[in-house]
Amino acid sequence: MARALRETDVVSRLRAACKEAGGQARWASAAGVTPQYVSDVLLGRRAPGDAVLRPLGLERDVRYVARRPVEVAIYDEHGVTLLTAEML
Repeated sequence: MARALRETDVVSRLRAACKEAGGQARWASAAGVTPQYVSDVLLGRRAPGDAVLRPLGLERDVRYVARRPVEVAIYDEHGVTLLTAEML
């Protein structure tokens, strides 16, 4: 299984690909997207979609993971713990 990337990793790959292509406009033209879209992704204004991911050899894979429990407590007016529990 391939290592999962963060969005910052994808942006780094896009930045490197643009540099290799000779600039954002050239990379955008080759990928069939607008230079503004590439700029927005690089600046974090938009998330990279399929039109950006595919030329980079990537695809989006959404994961859902179990939440970690949070400990909560109830105290009396003197600060004595009356009850503790884990909340999901």
